[in-house]
Amino acid sequence: MVTKKKTVDEAIEEVASDASGGLSGVKDSLAKAQQSMESAKASMQDAYGKAREKAGVAADHTKVYLEDAKKYLAEAREKMGALATKSREQAEVLYANAKEQYEGLSEKAKDLYTKARTKVAEVDFKQKGDEVVEYVRENPGKAVLIALAVGFVVGYATRPRD
Repeated sequence: MVTKKKTVDEAIEEVASDASGGLSGVKDSLAKAQQSMESAKASMQDAYGKAREKAGVAADHTKVYLEDAKKYLAEAREKMGALATKSREQAEVLYANAKEQYEGLSEKAKDLYTKARTKVAEVDFKQKGDEVVEYVRENPGKAVLIALAVGFVVGYATRPRD
């Protein structure tokens, strides 16, 4: 099965979208848990001022609300786990893509270095030096002007800046 490679921006957008959806589910579960906890608190407050026989009913209601809160918190935990798993998978895919690109670039750099080293090894510097000396002897005026221009450019490029 061939999968389309995602760009880093596409992968980030997907993770952000998944995170947003996952977080809204977690938010809903936590809101339900909070509501159940508040109902349990209200039930306990009602029971506080009432007679002993009513306290048993309130305690039963409180148990139900606390069970609901436990259920919603478990849902929130599951959704957070799924969100974390999805994010980790996306990070692994991005890492694999980056590693693949790095290895390709590394290979290209090695090839270019090898080619450059071969070209430099092929150059006969003694012969080139002899050719330069011969040119200077044949064209002393041009050689002085070229040296002056090169000196000016090097001096301009290396001067301190403010």
